[in-house]
Amino acid sequence: MPTASTADLLLDAQVAWLLARITGTGLTDVLAEDVDDLLDAGSRLTVSGLVDPAPVKELIRLVLQSVPASAAASTAVGVAADTAYDGPAKPFSVSEVVDRDQVDALLSAVLARPDLASKFLDKVAESPLAASVAARFVTRIVGDVLATNRAVAEKIPGVGSLVSLGSSVARGVAGAADKQFEALLGDTAGKGATFAMRRLNKLLVETLADPATREAALQVFDLYADHPLGSLHEVGEREDIHRLAGLVQDLVITGAASEPVLGLSDALVDGFFAVYGEHPVSTLVEDLGISRDELVEHATALLPGLLAKAVESGEVERLIRARLATFYASPEVAKILGS
Repeated sequence: MPTASTADLLLDAQVAWLLARITGTGLTDVLAEDVDDLLDAGSRLTVSGLVDPAPVKELIRLVLQSVPASAAASTAVGVAADTAYDGPAKPFSVSEVVDRDQVDALLSAVLARPDLASKFLDKVAESPLAASVAARFVTRIVGDVLATNRAVAEKIPGVGSLVSLGSSVARGVAGAADKQFEALLGDTAGKGATFAMRRLNKLLVETLADPATREAALQVFDLYADHPLGSLHEVGEREDIHRLAGLVQDLVITGAASEPVLGLSDALVDGFFAVYGEHPVSTLVEDLGISRDELVEHATALLPGLLAKAVESGEVERLIRARLATFYASPEVAKILGS
């Protein structure tokens, strides 16, 4: 009858075989075979057959609620702030990352719907303070225009006095407007400011609808597209960038964990499974634009070194042995070996 060491010898042999398989010279071929086997299996297994939407939703909810506020996320935000402040190692221009035709298409799509801008601006106009700021802005613009015209007109004989009279009247109107602004919280002043802002909104929308607006925006892009993007040293101190990044993170922390965002993530998962749920996994891989050769290439570039270091540390053998030892010590194996 075999002694108890027979099971130990089998355990040692299987552990050694597995370690050799994941670290030997033939690992590249093994990985290629595994990728082919997985893709072959994926051609017969559907997405919904492998994964249920419910646990996917729970996982995404956990990520949204936990990751933005985590220490790792805070560290990543700090690193991003430092990187943005220091600037890229090799300066690059906007035109290297953004195509002009894409900017043109985006501007055309946005400017083609001035009605949406009008609705948004009308919503903003419902705020009395926002309407007041807009009215003050218009008043100051008018005042500056009048002052400029007066300066020019005073150089023309006979015209200076006429413009002075107009400016005096305008200042009187502006003074009356300022008094109205002081009574902003009053109902009459609030409605007046709102009306003024709606008129300003109408001008803004008409400006957006003007074909020259698109050309002007493209011209601004052309002027600065080839300028190298540097660091943020001129914007502020490093602490300022970190503080701004922290404020953005706080915004994400609150928003990502809110019920509307979580509900949106659930809807996205449902939409994904509605599209791909009944399709084979291989279809999803193809739609992601990843080929079999690319999968093999990246697997063979990343995994061998990772596995070699893990095996050298002894952790892989410990984990494999711990999981197989209970099997070889089981009554079922003892019965087989004793038969």
